[in-house]
Amino acid sequence: MASVEATYQYSEETIRSIHGSDEKTLIVLAAPSVNNNYYRAIFNQIIDYMANFAYLVQGKDEIVILADAATLPFFNGKVNENILIEADIEDIWIRDFSPVIPSQQIKFRYLPNYLSKSVANAIDKSFEKWLSKNNLNYKAKSSIILDGGNVVDNPDGSRVIITDRILKDNPQLTKAEAKEQLKDLMNLREVAIIPEAPDDTTGHSDGMLMWVSNDKILLPQASEPERTQVIDELNRSFPDVDIVEIPDYYEYASWKGFTSACNVFINAVVTDHYIYMPTFDGPHDKSMFNLIQSHTTKTVVAVPAEKVCFMGGSVRCLSWQVKGELKNQILQLTGSD
Repeated sequence: MASVEATYQYSEETIRSIHGSDEKTLIVLAAPSVNNNYYRAIFNQIIDYMANFAYLVQGKDEIVILADAATLPFFNGKVNENILIEADIEDIWIRDFSPVIPSQQIKFRYLPNYLSKSVANAIDKSFEKWLSKNNLNYKAKSSIILDGGNVVDNPDGSRVIITDRILKDNPQLTKAEAKEQLKDLMNLREVAIIPEAPDDTTGHSDGMLMWVSNDKILLPQASEPERTQVIDELNRSFPDVDIVEIPDYYEYASWKGFTSACNVFINAVVTDHYIYMPTFDGPHDKSMFNLIQSHTTKTVVAVPAEKVCFMGGSVRCLSWQVKGELKNQILQLTGSD
């Protein structure tokens, strides 16, 4: 998007001094199959979004795109072929059924109440089958039902924010029990469980707020009583974290029963050195870009998401973040590592 440019640039030496680690994050996308009827009418839009996102990421972090054999040719001439991996993944929202915390890779049970059990199982099994076929292993697996989009982790992976959808999906757990189990499983310092946003299909926290650093949260302004309830829980859970309220330009819409993610600027991928922020070809793109950049030492990268956001998610929802040995193993599948 020509009107939004990254005006805050840092040398590699400065970045290392600010963030410590200089490890690049691997971002994994899962393309829709050209034979998938659900996405048929918007197939080309999704492919174009993914190709453009890949272009924006390359040279900053690592990126690969998973696609089945019939779909791979649609990326010809749009991306470098060395970022493509053949894989039969049943859905594009890879954030939700992949492991969470980039450096840890903890897998939760994928059984959201907004999908039938058969559909959820087919999606999850396709992902697990690809991992098994390629001898790719995550760190641990939990029986807790929890979408990856409902796990918003700070950059060092020590703090996590989840909505209370986890308590509805796992009625055997109290709030206190859920916090303790998550802390133990993910080796966390602190966990917040906030009320989910009203009328949100998925109940995901990554449509509600984002971390821009280990101790700063950006929170779009909300109506009462939700605003006070969320802020109170965040303050109780993270007493030394700065909560910054920012403008909310969201307008309710839905597609096939899923709440739109258009104008949800905080549905961003945050890596060691970059924030990949969705933009929507709208009047607020530039001001929100500048606002988010003013609250971080990372470089903000504008990612046009207007071709996909109406489906119910955008940049973060469509991405799986990986670091460490699993990242290296995935890159070896491309022959580019």
